[in-house]
Amino acid sequence: MRYLTFLLLTLFLHACGPESGDSLSVISAQLAVRDTFGLKGKELLVLKKADQVSDLGQVGSFESIIEWNGNVLQSPWIKVRAGKQQGWTLAALLKPKDAGHAEWLQTKRLQCYFGPVVTGIRKAWLDQAPSVQTDAEMATHYRQAMALRDTLMTLLARRAETSESGTRLNYDWMRNLLPGFIAQKVPGQSNPYLFADYNYWLKLAAQTSGAQDDLFFETCTTLFPFDKIESFFPVWTFQLDDNQSASQLGSGNHLKVLADLEKKLPETELFRKETLRIKDAVIEDIVGNKVGYWQPGEKILTELKEIETYNFTSLTDLDRMAISARTTMFEDPAANGVRVNLRSGL
Repeated sequence: MRYLTFLLLTLFLHACGPESGDSLSVISAQLAVRDTFGLKGKELLVLKKADQVSDLGQVGSFESIIEWNGNVLQSPWIKVRAGKQQGWTLAALLKPKDAGHAEWLQTKRLQCYFGPVVTGIRKAWLDQAPSVQTDAEMATHYRQAMALRDTLMTLLARRAETSESGTRLNYDWMRNLLPGFIAQKVPGQSNPYLFADYNYWLKLAAQTSGAQDDLFFETCTTLFPFDKIESFFPVWTFQLDDNQSASQLGSGNHLKVLADLEKKLPETELFRKETLRIKDAVIEDIVGNKVGYWQPGEKILTELKEIETYNFTSLTDLDRMAISARTTMFEDPAANGVRVNLRSGL
């Protein structure tokens, strides 16, 4: 029922769009209103400090960077009405009458980057958080959070990397974008990525009734043992550099993770999809065509045989066939084009 409510609210937001008509005050000595958003827009009029304008509910598609009071200021553009004149101006130099400036500006920035619909979905998700009381509700809440994170990151990746002036944008505002996620820089990308903080989720799960969420998030913390924060390099991999990893098959971690999933799967039915997704990632690391292996062939074969003899009910027939075929390849890795013992540097 809660998930249905969430979807209905999403459709409502999509139909209604952002609110408009709010009264805003100018906080800078002067503020230009332009015929289009961006510093290259034609200047229509210049407002003075304390002048009042009305928010028309439209936000430009990029931010601009200017100097103001000796500091660098990054701001989205919004459409306003000043008297009988309509135009675009910098949101950061306006102050809403009936809302906190920081929260209001963050909303405008999110609409700039992600659009009003996704911004509304984020707000609905945040508003829903205090009502999560059971492990079943937590499963839905977490699933919505991951879907929202993926949507935000997809939209962000499609954007230009710099402002209109060519200056690199500041993404510090992403630090508080979603509770339960930490914004971290990714090599080769100008914008950060939101990684799940399983310390947060495990603590939140402890406050709900039911144990399924506790068990699931305990498993998630074991996948990233260093700091319990999601990364592109789970425990079954060995990080080679900022962008590449090798499989740690042969170290026992694949067997350990699969055994933990096998044990908890019957007790975490609410998170079955997420649990099986982890299982699939482990199997792909074993049998993937482009995978290189950190450990020597002998250790890899030992772990593979242990996996094959373990009665994993979570493995499909296709999983078993793939593992069996990979085991055969490891009996003569060089002849089968399989790279092993990468730790030796050879």
